[in-house]
Amino acid sequence: MAKRHTFLAAATAALAAFAAPAYAHHPDHASGSKEMFEGEGVVHGDQHGGNEGHLPPVRYGVNLIGKAEVTNPTGAGNDGRVADVSAYGNYAFLTAFRDPTCERGGAHVIDMSAPRAPSEVQEAFMDTTPGNYAGEGSQTLRMKNRYFNGVLFIHNNETCPGAPQPTAPRTRGGINIWDVTDARAPKPLAMHAGDYTNPGGGGDDQANQTHSAFAWTNEFTGRTYVVLVDDEETTDLDIMDITNPRNPQLVNDSLDLDEPPFSVQQETPENLTSVFSHDMTVKKIGRRYVMNASYWDGGYVLLDVTDPQPGEVSLIAESDFPALDEQRLARGQEISPEGNAHQSEFSPDNRFLLGTDEDFNPYRVVATITSGPAQGATFNAASASATPPIDEETSITGRPTFVGTACEPLPAGSGVALIERGVCTFQQKLDTIEAAGYTGGIVFNAMREDCQGLITMLAEGDIPFVFTDRLAGLRLLQVAGVNETTACTTATPAPGTAAAMATIEAVFDGWGYLRLFGTDVPGRPGTTGSIEQIDTFAIPESQDARYSTRFGDLSVHEVAMDPDQSSRLAYVSYYAGGFRILRYGRNGLQEVGAFIDEGGNNFWGVEVHKMRGRQYVLASDRDYGLYIFRPRPRR
Repeated sequence: MAKRHTFLAAATAALAAFAAPAYAHHPDHASGSKEMFEGEGVVHGDQHGGNEGHLPPVRYGVNLIGKAEVTNPTGAGNDGRVADVSAYGNYAFLTAFRDPTCERGGAHVIDMSAPRAPSEVQEAFMDTTPGNYAGEGSQTLRMKNRYFNGVLFIHNNETCPGAPQPTAPRTRGGINIWDVTDARAPKPLAMHAGDYTNPGGGGDDQANQTHSAFAWTNEFTGRTYVVLVDDEETTDLDIMDITNPRNPQLVNDSLDLDEPPFSVQQETPENLTSVFSHDMTVKKIGRRYVMNASYWDGGYVLLDVTDPQPGEVSLIAESDFPALDEQRLARGQEISPEGNAHQSEFSPDNRFLLGTDEDFNPYRVVATITSGPAQGATFNAASASATPPIDEETSITGRPTFVGTACEPLPAGSGVALIERGVCTFQQKLDTIEAAGYTGGIVFNAMREDCQGLITMLAEGDIPFVFTDRLAGLRLLQVAGVNETTACTTATPAPGTAAAMATIEAVFDGWGYLRLFGTDVPGRPGTTGSIEQIDTFAIPESQDARYSTRFGDLSVHEVAMDPDQSSRLAYVSYYAGGFRILRYGRNGLQEVGAFIDEGGNNFWGVEVHKMRGRQYVLASDRDYGLYIFRPRPRR
């Protein structure tokens, strides 16, 4: 097939390939993700893909004990319905994601007392407030203090795309805390607990959206805390005291690991610029509590949170990504890594850490300015939520036309429109340029503190429509001398200003994979340690362009470590790549078990869980429900 060369697609190429974000960045957290005004149209939590198809069935090194399908109470079916899994006793809890209709979000309850025949307790479904959904990082915690004695279940709240504005305060974002001591009759203890502050120092009537949460009890103080991923602020690790789970209190809203004294962003490769929290765990090591924060392009970061108060959290160690992607280099391709530190866990002896680099697009859109003062500069962009993507057969080259904010009707035009964010909704901008005859659009960020952040625009149309950061927009407008430091305060030239040429193309770079690190974490508070990479692992299909479509999402998602140190086993949810078992050590990573069901799987969460003295591994299938496994790894 002959390749198509259109600037419109190019512009859009920056925006996306295959309807998923086509860039090394994760657009839906912290940087730039908050709407400039109500209803502007920012989609959150778009990192989880929806590529149809599956791999052939496989089963070795593991026994399937039982599985249970959930029932969507809306009647809309289960495609993409299920997210994370957590468990306590004989019950598992599966969070209800925004797909397929973003109605009745919350959590399903599964009775596992008969592991070979688990079943949903439908009447125990935990509804969150309408307009919210639950996803990553759910957790159970046994708590016993003067405020509460029982089992907690905690889940996040993010806002449904296109949800109407809330009509009552404290009905969006944050976390929900449930009493699941009697799992068949859960009781809400706190709804939408979270960060109600804003950067101006005032208060909001809705909590910031939360992508993930993890709770722990400090045995030295008896206090229980939960850390939240704040979707809407650059200080994106919020720590709350939930010792009284009916009255959570925010104790630290100051942690931005991209700033001193942490400064985890690496200078090169240049594409690793989306530095924000995505997931985290906290573990007692010696006399300290260590937070393992997966910080996207900032890598895997170890923090001392023994005292979680502002000014008391310190850096223990942090990883850097290599100059070249190891999995691609092994196949003869020299390309920088995606970054995307998504989730990770320590080994039982704390000498190893296994991390998952999630990447939902096997093609990277490479956008380059090809004329003007910034000639040779590259940039990243993100596709709107419902506009045409480009693929490896479509590249782009040409000069866009700067049309300002595109909030009023425009004269007839052609090619690609360059647009500044602000004043009106993203949908209105798209409608305006389509009506004027443009065949693609690039929106660049406005003058704001987080102008270098990427977002996913809520917009539907028939032409490619992408979003990029402000520096890229100003460079396209040939503003001389602008850089990352000055971009957020540099004024925008007038509409009609001549723009530079640009070329945008898609390059296969594989799906996301795993990294194994060796770690040294001293048990004494305040001391530093180290984290050094040992190996990487990817399923073969994920690095083969023939599997880029029609086989489902072949990215890794989450990992759970076997608590038996002698086993050296890790259990991995690999979306359409199935359930995988890896053996780890100083010699690297080796697959010793795999499972893909007849008809395929779409595994999101994974958790090791013991019931009645027997250890199982639980996995949540996005389109079905719960799977219960017993590992039998090959030697």
